[in-house]
Amino acid sequence: MPPQFKSMNDLVSYLGNLEERLRNLETENENLRVLASRQENQKSVDGNAIEKVVLEYFPSTNLIDPNFLKRAFTVWGHFFVANLIVGIIVGIAYACLMMVLFGSVFGNLIQSQG
Repeated sequence: MPPQFKSMNDLVSYLGNLEERLRNLETENENLRVLASRQENQKSVDGNAIEKVVLEYFPSTNLIDPNFLKRAFTVWGHFFVANLIVGIIVGIAYACLMMVLFGSVFGNLIQSQG
């Protein structure tokens, strides 16, 4: 709903402000069009710039490969290696514990037979 005007001067002032805003918007629109056309020209020149940045900062791994099977076997391989490391550590700890607990029992058996 447009504002109510009490005099002709208010109306003229309001219309002058609207015309000024319209000119500013047209200027801004033209600047944006020029900027967009410059960016389009730069895209053709620097088409591989994004690819170079991505290749530089992303790791070279199959975890982000588009092929599902490569991703699945990569995850499975990481799981297998992690499980192997944890299993070896737990196995060594278990073997040490068994030597400490049952070493004295076997030592006594050997001494009593000998």
